[in-house]
Amino acid sequence: MVGSRPLRDGCALSDDVRPRISSPAAGALDGSYLVIVTIFRVVLADDHRLTASALADSLRSHGADVVAVAHTAAEALRFVAKKKPDVLITDLDMGQGPNGIDLAQRVAKSHPTTGIVLLTAYEDPKLLSNKIATIPAHAVYVVKHRIGDVAELLEAVERAWRYANKLEKTPTSAKRFALSTAQADLLRLIAQGLSNQAIADELNLTVGTVITSIYRLSKKFDLGSTEERNVRAALTQKYYDYVGFQRR
Repeated sequence: MVGSRPLRDGCALSDDVRPRISSPAAGALDGSYLVIVTIFRVVLADDHRLTASALADSLRSHGADVVAVAHTAAEALRFVAKKKPDVLITDLDMGQGPNGIDLAQRVAKSHPTTGIVLLTAYEDPKLLSNKIATIPAHAVYVVKHRIGDVAELLEAVERAWRYANKLEKTPTSAKRFALSTAQADLLRLIAQGLSNQAIADELNLTVGTVITSIYRLSKKFDLGSTEERNVRAALTQKYYDYVGFQRR
């Protein structure tokens, strides 16, 4: 045993014990709780080296133990197997090769008690690709521009660990994402500037079906204009909002 971390009531927690959330003190009649400092061991995966380095430094400065930083999905898998972290934090878009969801699926299968946080600019992962895999049920999906500070990310880390270890029920009541696969495909192609005919060819639809689908998508987002050009411009902006990119 390397050492111990003191608790409020004078007991101690060995360093080789996994994180545990505060629980009622044994024998306490007043309902007092043990105060346990939760330090999560984290593997971080991001293909952008500067971003990964900065995030790792920020996590460490807030008390996380970043045991490894990976820049590919394959490298992350090796680190997870070797370091046995409490939580994996991975970007969704990992460049060439497997993406963050592919990595999350592999980790969920081979290391089911490892929490998973998907950190991404995409409001909906289907906007990255129409062949995107299903996110593991216990993974926590975090949109970068909605995170106010590192403390909020660490809250997501703790939730992910609790979900993976069945200490907290994974939310299933509400849909995780607002768009269907068909809607995400349509929004992405509109943002690429494809004509109705080109979209129809790409999705194997009729032009009439594409026009109807664009109208329904505009209603979903409560876009006021009925002119096709204005609707397309508004939907394109909505796409960029959803992928966290500000157009100039």
